[in-house]
Amino acid sequence: MRIRRLHISDYRNFERLDVDLAGGVSIFVGDNAQGKSNLLEAVYLLATMRGLRAETDAQMIRREALVEGVLPAARVVAEGETRDGPLRLEVTVVARPGPQGPIGTKTVKVNGVAKRISDAVGRLTAVLFTAEDMEMITGPPSDRRRFLDIALAQVEPAYSSARSRFERVLTQRNHLLKRIREGEAKHDELEFWDEGLARDGGFILQRRATALEQLAALASESHEQLSPGDTLGMGYQPRLDGESVNLADASVEEAATAYISALHRSVGRDVAAGMTLQGPHRDDLAIDLNGLAAAGYASRAQLRTIALALRLAEARFLTDRRGEPPVLLLDDFLSEMDAGRRESVLGAVAGSEQILVTGTDWDRFTPEFRAGASLFSVETGSLRPLDPPLPRTGNS
Repeated sequence: MRIRRLHISDYRNFERLDVDLAGGVSIFVGDNAQGKSNLLEAVYLLATMRGLRAETDAQMIRREALVEGVLPAARVVAEGETRDGPLRLEVTVVARPGPQGPIGTKTVKVNGVAKRISDAVGRLTAVLFTAEDMEMITGPPSDRRRFLDIALAQVEPAYSSARSRFERVLTQRNHLLKRIREGEAKHDELEFWDEGLARDGGFILQRRATALEQLAALASESHEQLSPGDTLGMGYQPRLDGESVNLADASVEEAATAYISALHRSVGRDVAAGMTLQGPHRDDLAIDLNGLAAAGYASRAQLRTIALALRLAEARFLTDRRGEPPVLLLDDFLSEMDAGRRESVLGAVAGSEQILVTGTDWDRFTPEFRAGASLFSVETGSLRPLDPPLPRTGNS
């Protein structure tokens, strides 16, 4: 899987960009706040249909267009090749006035045909590493759940659908729990919502457990290559109090049965809290380094290496599940690493079918890594190809 041409208009700080991309490595170097991260995030948007570092879709639209435009819109288009043939993927975000600021509406086309957002996820697969990925280890459980969810969504459309249904039912059940607590509803009204929650929740739990078993092995291998002598461990921590089922070996039906049992056992606490305390929305992942909790004992350089190992594992996971490698997006991934660790990291990522890499300094990349790569300078939302140039590269 690779992108041959990328078009961006009014996305973040890019007014207009048209760039041809070769296979192998493309390196984008520039000062901070010039657009390097925005470029990678535009590609990631096409893969996941989710904007990063944006609380609303409207925030992806270039600020000047949002203020001055009559009908402001951001547009990201990629033309490329997958194992299924040519692919043209287009995401457009159009803003309209709202009571508390602009409201963005996102639409997508696949090979010129309008699709639902959920049907477009994973047509292009990509893995993005950013400096914020260290929060997968040190941050709240939701960051670690998101890591699993994005990987699974790119390989199994049914997973995204199950999560969407689960979230809707969860909202309804939580509302009912509050009404029961206030004496406005009865406990037996929970049965309908429990069945729906367990059906999709069991599917999510089982898929997460199976995926993590594979990801943990892949991450351990990647980490050994990046940091020989250190041992990385990962374990799934489902929130099913009182249940001992091995979810990775269980069927979806068995996982659903375990979940509904946990719901019934927790109903008194759920009512008192006014929320559902059991289920995949409260799962976590345990990540340890050399047998100790990585969040509490790993240095910043070690945390960055662990995060990169997780992303490399994700890339191998997508390759195994899809039969073709994803586009690898590495945003300033060599910061805070000594020369020896940088050399190990560059060796680990070399050889991927297509890698887009950013950095603030050319010297961070070894001559061997730069050799044969496409080189670009990034400045204030524009690209300048460096020697050797790519054909038909345009920028603004």
